[in-house]
Amino acid sequence: MAMTLQAAASGCHAMAPPMATDSVRRLQSSTFLAGSPGGRLGSHRPLRWSEKLGAGFVHVRKASLHSPSCALVLKERCAGAATQGTGRVNMEDTYTIELDSTGKEPAFFGVYDGHGGSAVSEMLKTTVWPIYKKKLSDPDVVRATRAAYLEIDQLTLMQPKGLFGALRERGLGGSKCGATAATSVLIPKPDGSKVLVTANVGDARVILVRGGQAIQLTFDHKPDVKEERDRIEAKNPTPRKPLVQNVGGTWRVGGLLALSRAFGDVYLKDWTDNKQDGARGGFGLTAEPHISVETLTPDDQMIILGTDGLWELGNQEVVDICLAAGDSASPEDILKTLFKVAVEKGVTDDLAGIIIKL
Repeated sequence: MAMTLQAAASGCHAMAPPMATDSVRRLQSSTFLAGSPGGRLGSHRPLRWSEKLGAGFVHVRKASLHSPSCALVLKERCAGAATQGTGRVNMEDTYTIELDSTGKEPAFFGVYDGHGGSAVSEMLKTTVWPIYKKKLSDPDVVRATRAAYLEIDQLTLMQPKGLFGALRERGLGGSKCGATAATSVLIPKPDGSKVLVTANVGDARVILVRGGQAIQLTFDHKPDVKEERDRIEAKNPTPRKPLVQNVGGTWRVGGLLALSRAFGDVYLKDWTDNKQDGARGGFGLTAEPHISVETLTPDDQMIILGTDGLWELGNQEVVDICLAAGDSASPEDILKTLFKVAVEKGVTDDLAGIIIKL
């Protein structure tokens, strides 16, 4: 029997479509695809902590991950939480945790950072895993992950249905509604080991803590990355008018979006539903994910997923805060501390995070 843990809760980074040969070695147990060849890392108010749903509140759910059938058991627990940013009118960050009580099936974790509205991020929290889980019938987890991301993106680009759907703006939540995402799937193997399959579009991140050090398994997809600008401009039909422009010191696709990959954002996308209504945005935005495959080792201590606001603290600082809490600290208490530190340091963005103790 599967347990479903979800909570509602905003944000806005990307790389070239993957080729089968585009993998690079990062760690002895890591394989990276569809990312940078170098695997680049890259007013205050008191934080209110509550399990009640409501604007401005943190939402937290927790569950046991213990599975005695695995050699690398998840001994403690996992937790997810999200809080509305101090400078945000609406909450647009969400997360999902999906666990199998037997410990024999994959466990899923995802964080989603909406922009231009919450419709896409809200859809992702309930839609990603059902589609992704079916794709995992393919033993090639990289191919399955890529297929899941691209299929999910097509759902965000569709014309509204109904009698007057053709008269309404294309795209879930409107043409300028989108979301970043970072997901991790823990797959138990017959020998007792666990494989971690991580993927992302945009600047939400997944960090693996190994020997006290932060290892970024995702890639920040932003147009300030030269490889991303080159990928987009390579298909520009009018090179004299760049598709990526520097606006006020920030690189933006179409002069608007500070991300080069995301779900949704149909106004910057191509779509493939065989419609004749100008089926090409032509700005090179894509939901092609960066994917990493990692075999966990006894040195691995924790997995941290977070939307971009959390990483304003820096990868290693986030890890140091988590480890300083000590072995007895629960994941939800650690998230509470992380969010409190972020707010105290001036982060005003919505925040969503998941911590998995290994």
